Amino acid sequence: MNNREKLEKMDRAIRMLEDLKNSQVAMVEKSSKLQMDAMEFNFSEMEKNMGNLFSTFNESLDIINKELERFEIKRNKFEMKHGLDKEEGLD
Repeated sequence: MNNREKLEKMDRAIRMLEDLKNSQVAMVEKSSKLQMDAMEFNFSEMEKNMGNLFSTFNESLDIINKELERFEIKRNKFEMKHGLDKEEGLD
């Protein structure tokens, strides 16, 4: 695999991480909404469980955000190191 192909594969990984992040944001929002609904319904067990899910999803979101940031830095360094940030044919 050449450097351009590696960069394209890194870009795909970033898109997948962003998609995962978006999915995780939705999970955080939905578990929070369900926890609030459970409070309103006075369903203490559901409220507790949704609170636990919210915490777990939020922690996962933090991990995804950190990994996305770390990987974007690595990807950008790779691109610059190999001169892939320049337009092809304009050297």
